[in-house]
Amino acid sequence: MTKRHRPLDRAFYARDPRLVAPDLLGAMLAHGPTMGRITETEAYLAVDDPAAHAYRGRTKRTEVLFGRPGHAYVYRTRQHHCLNVVVQEEGVPGCVLIRAVEPIAGVALMRCRRGDVPDSRLTDGPGKLCQALAIDIRHYGEDLCGAGKVAIFAGEREPSEILTTPRIGISRAVDWPLRYSLAS
Repeated sequence: MTKRHRPLDRAFYARDPRLVAPDLLGAMLAHGPTMGRITETEAYLAVDDPAAHAYRGRTKRTEVLFGRPGHAYVYRTRQHHCLNVVVQEEGVPGCVLIRAVEPIAGVALMRCRRGDVPDSRLTDGPGKLCQALAIDIRHYGEDLCGAGKVAIFAGEREPSEILTTPRIGISRAVDWPLRYSLAS
């Protein structure tokens, strides 16, 4: 980690998911020797969001969502893992799904982990980026503010338009414009 890579602090995450999700674009997600620039996120609201995992209440699986902001909510879907960041104040289960990153460091290792896929497809989905950066259920609850093995660092975002579109890959509240990405 260089001097310019400082972990995002807890106050950054203690906000509404609709604010945190676009603000994460351009930040750096790191695990071990691998790092990627966040290029796509998706917000999940704490209240009245039928697509959110915490919608039905507190469970063993969603416990971390009700905790302090800035922690990892990692879950398994089929054979893949997905990484969410816990946001909002403690007790309010908002989160942001990290949907895609641009590989920055450890790209050769990411290629080994992902197999024979084109570089353009290396980390262009939530399960793919978790596989490439070796993020899995062992990182559930990890502090992303610099105290854990997985961290999110402030990045520099070139002035570019942020695209806001409906979320994808879900079956409820599919038309809600809570998916954010950097314009190419």
